[in-house]
Amino acid sequence: MQQALQDWQPQPKTYGFECPRCNSTRLVKIGRSNGVQKYLCNDCDRSFQERPRFVCECLIPGHQLNCQSCPQFKEFLGLVKQKMDELRFLSFQELQDLKSSYTVAETLD
Repeated sequence: MQQALQDWQPQPKTYGFECPRCNSTRLVKIGRSNGVQKYLCNDCDRSFQERPRFVCECLIPGHQLNCQSCPQFKEFLGLVKQKMDELRFLSFQELQDLKSSYTVAETLD
């Protein structure tokens, strides 16, 4: 987890103002239906209704309620899985050395 946190680069971003099919932000308003704004995507021609928006400003992933639906959190989970896969092939001694290096780094902070 600590390795993944070191490699992860959070970027504050507003989600919900992109096409749900292709994630394009090239959208055109095409009217309202029952008070809800409708949009048309210029890239894939999909029409859709306004979606809930949220801003991701996580410094530590998973600490906010909306993290489960955040694309950045999903990217972070992929990074954690990759790091776990890398650890799977280390020997016991290599794992001990890795653990020692994190213990030393924590005492230096």
